[in-house]
Amino acid sequence: MSTITNTAVNVTPDSPAFLGSSNPLENDAQYSYFFNGCFIYSYNHTTGRCACLTELDVATTTVKPYGLVDKHYVVIGDKAFRSVTQAQKARSKVSVANASNDNSPGKHPALPAIEQLSAIKSLARIEEWFNTDFEAKWEAYRETSEFYNLIQYYLALSCDAYKQKADTAFLDAGIEFYLSMAHYSWLNPSILHNAACVYWLAGEKENALDCIELALNFRYSGMDSLLGDEDLQGLRKTRRFRQLARKYEALKPRFNYVTLELFEVFENFSVQQPEPFVRFMRSHLLTNFRFYDISDLSARIDGSEDEDEREYWQRLAAFNNSYLYKYMLIDEPMDLLTEQGKTNYQHFQQYRHYRVLNPIVFARVSEQLFHHAHYWASRHQGAFNERDQALLSQSFQLLEEFNVATEGLCFEKRSELMEKAKSYDIHHYMQNLKRF
Repeated sequence: MSTITNTAVNVTPDSPAFLGSSNPLENDAQYSYFFNGCFIYSYNHTTGRCACLTELDVATTTVKPYGLVDKHYVVIGDKAFRSVTQAQKARSKVSVANASNDNSPGKHPALPAIEQLSAIKSLARIEEWFNTDFEAKWEAYRETSEFYNLIQYYLALSCDAYKQKADTAFLDAGIEFYLSMAHYSWLNPSILHNAACVYWLAGEKENALDCIELALNFRYSGMDSLLGDEDLQGLRKTRRFRQLARKYEALKPRFNYVTLELFEVFENFSVQQPEPFVRFMRSHLLTNFRFYDISDLSARIDGSEDEDEREYWQRLAAFNNSYLYKYMLIDEPMDLLTEQGKTNYQHFQQYRHYRVLNPIVFARVSEQLFHHAHYWASRHQGAFNERDQALLSQSFQLLEEFNVATEGLCFEKRSELMEKAKSYDIHHYMQNLKRF
């Protein structure tokens, strides 16, 4: 096989040379190897991670089916060893470890099957599902949309069953069910839509209006449908309904923005909840609602017409800015090969000019663009086309923006962020580039 110096021509960090691939262990991760003009590094196709192999002698390195070899080292995957014997021992240990790993997912209780059933039969089946071993189902489904869809569907069926058979027991059961699940309504405000219908059909006007107001405060995306629902035709004549409808019209231009009510319900409900569920709820806030820029909030505070309005915006600003810095895109998936990752990248583009966005987000996105470029280059038989090179350039630029953003911070805060950045491949990559 040819050496790397024979392979690499006109190589730069923006346009690395592909050296080859290896599959160290059967059914294990595949690795691709690149040379950026300064040092060799690997890309793991399974994890998306890159590892700098600066100890290798570029002039004598060759690509083998299991990795790389130079005059001093043997590389298996992305690990360098001083001898073939060490490499073989490590290879066998990894093989045994891989064989013993069992990553099969656990089974969840099945969701109720209600296709092609009448409203009354579907209602009974869902009710039975919720009443049987609820704790196990709550633990299995609380971080899924299916659970909250099932709640709103039960309430819709309560209305349908009442229309089929004028028995107020269906409405009473719906109200009781809603009250037991009301804490979760902000995670799927269509629950409030259907609860309003149940209450109105049951003759409880004010409770129905309360549900509509909550749906408005929780920024229900189906407000037009709710306000025009035929089941609520009689309710539309009330003064309070008309006030809520006017408020909605006034809010429409910024209806997707986060509200104080959303922050408060999350803060109150997340107390003593399991951490994974808290993260799920927080993610719902961060990804489904637009956050305000600090300048926009300042203008709204200054333009408030009374003390109550001013206090509302001040409290909202405190939550908004705190969440932007502490949580926005800090833990959210950023893998650009997934739909969620693509959505979060769009959120980054939306928020990147916000002054309170945590600088570490720039490093996170830089890392993902760096990995993404190598993923696509590997798919192109290792050739970095114009798009891949552009991704690398953007990655380097964002890391520089991270460095610039941290320069104005106090020593303690900057040190904290720099320590976090050290966990990213792009940080090690750029640090190694500076050494050459």
